[in-house]
Amino acid sequence: MNRFVFFVLMLCLMFSSVCYAGETPEIKTLPYNYLSVRSVPIKLSIAEEFTTKEPLNEGDTLKFIVRKDVYYNGKSIVKAGDIINGRIETIITAGMNGFPAEIIVDDFEIPGIKSTQMQSTYIKKGQNRCFWVYPLKWALTPIPFVGSLTNFIKGGHARIKTKDIITIYYYPEWL
Repeated sequence: MNRFVFFVLMLCLMFSSVCYAGETPEIKTLPYNYLSVRSVPIKLSIAEEFTTKEPLNEGDTLKFIVRKDVYYNGKSIVKAGDIINGRIETIITAGMNGFPAEIIVDDFEIPGIKSTQMQSTYIKKGQNRCFWVYPLKWALTPIPFVGSLTNFIKGGHARIKTKDIITIYYYPEWL
């Protein structure tokens, strides 16, 4: 008990000396203006369907089509029908026991917009079959080696369809 009280007192003293030292801490400039939450949504759809069944590689470029005109303060940002490139950041293949495949797309390139002014990560997952594989696995476990057969059930493939609407956000007040 005494060690706990000593530890709490030391923490209090440490934080009080930081707060009441009489000096104001130096404010560093960050690359983002987190005080501003003003964002402009940009709706996209993929130009051609992709799935993890087909050979995809990390770093491949995918083409996206802008769905609607986007304006900010009366100025046109992008027009409907413009082609925007996005890069595949990560591909996670479908795994054993029903774990789904995933495609993670980021690094969207929009002319006139810096990458630091966008939140543009898009994640598409396949069907998660874990919810029925694990109960089946545990139900079959009393029978020797039969529960292990569920290890060979794979999760669903991730598929980005042309009708999927992808929304990325442009933050005009960020640096």
